[in-house]
Amino acid sequence: MASWRRRIWSFLVLTLLLYSIVMVMISLLQPERANRLEREACGCSVRSDSETFTRVPGSSTLLINAFGEHRTPAPSVRLLAIVSGEEHSLRSRCVFCCQGDGEMATATAQRTTHRSNYFFPYGTGDFLCLIPPGCEPRFVGLLSGDSVDVTNLTLLPVLNRAPVERPRLPLRLTLCIANMFNSYDNVLQFVQAMELYRLLGIQRVIVYKTSCSATMDTVLDYYSRKTGFLQVRPWPIDAFLKPSSSWTPSLGPGQIHYYGQIPSSNDCLYRSMYQSRYVLMHDADEVILPAGNASFQTLISDLEKAHGEKVNFYFPNNVFPYEEKEGNSRFDFPEWRNVPGSNFLGHVLRELDTSGYNTGKLVLDPRGVLQMEVHSVHEHIDGGRTERVGREHGQLFHVRRRKNNQQGALVRDEGLLKVAGALVERVNHALSSMGLLNTTAGPAPTSAHPSPAMAGLR
Repeated sequence: MASWRRRIWSFLVLTLLLYSIVMVMISLLQPERANRLEREACGCSVRSDSETFTRVPGSSTLLINAFGEHRTPAPSVRLLAIVSGEEHSLRSRCVFCCQGDGEMATATAQRTTHRSNYFFPYGTGDFLCLIPPGCEPRFVGLLSGDSVDVTNLTLLPVLNRAPVERPRLPLRLTLCIANMFNSYDNVLQFVQAMELYRLLGIQRVIVYKTSCSATMDTVLDYYSRKTGFLQVRPWPIDAFLKPSSSWTPSLGPGQIHYYGQIPSSNDCLYRSMYQSRYVLMHDADEVILPAGNASFQTLISDLEKAHGEKVNFYFPNNVFPYEEKEGNSRFDFPEWRNVPGSNFLGHVLRELDTSGYNTGKLVLDPRGVLQMEVHSVHEHIDGGRTERVGREHGQLFHVRRRKNNQQGALVRDEGLLKVAGALVERVNHALSSMGLLNTTAGPAPTSAHPSPAMAGLR
């Protein structure tokens, strides 16, 4: 009998002990569970920086980024996106995760499909949402159609949350290059362009990259990691859509123009809005060179004196066909011959443009632009405008395949050669630092008849 009582007592003690342990564990885990539920209720499932595109439930839309919009009558958020033209009438709502109380708020989204898609089914669009009263959003997402489930909605951080006055912007000049694809390998010309722009006073370069060669990756790593001059933004558009390698479907079938060149350009523009006074928008095979011996800042100052502020500038295209390379050029250095790509110092024959098309590139004040495409501003803001820049101020040099095949349609133009003396030494230093300079060809060239003013820019 005593043995049976001892067993009962031991069972009760063991049960009480297990119950106490379980209750302690529950009390310890409860705050974490409560916090997790609060996060889920708020919908703040925030994507990582490595994710370039975010799918929108209920549509084909790919969100790129969200930006605070301070140029509208009421505080708003603008979500930049790639949109399908077939969904222009689809209703959408912004979902805000508000700072402080962690509550969720929604607002109707006003969708705008940008005009230039070059006849492809997908193009650039944006969704503008008024910020609900009392909400200070740090993150925002988008729902389209009849979708109401926010459990797994991915939110984007809101960039440009606070405006910066023009005199206090940290940078004066930024270059946006959109974008590299098809295993891009024009290494020599890219290095020449980077060194030219460093020489002329450009402070930062942003490159959108879909794919490039291993050698080009070495170059990008040098300018991003070792000099801090360049930022590389991944642009894996081919993982979401079938991009075209051309400007029109008849020349390159696909779902979107030139690997999404226009949406990536708009993204760079909006990212730079409160970072840089001006943004140069052009491709990796182009450079804009000020006239005379001016720096880029001098060029911009002269243009502002002539046209005022809140003005954008258009530089007409000047094609220098890479098929028309000058023989026996004094800039055909053996040290550069193993570097893939074009040597723009060897191209001095310019096409006469008789097409009548505007295929030039832009220097923009981003705060005065709502929408832009490759060659023009589609929508200005606050009385902004775009002025055409003549050769007396500066010139766009574009080394590419020939466009005009008419007899006698070439003229000699040695404008780029004026920077050769200051440029060659810089290019050699960069290539040597990357391990790309062919040192077996003999000592690297140090100069090539520099003009005194450009030599002083070294």
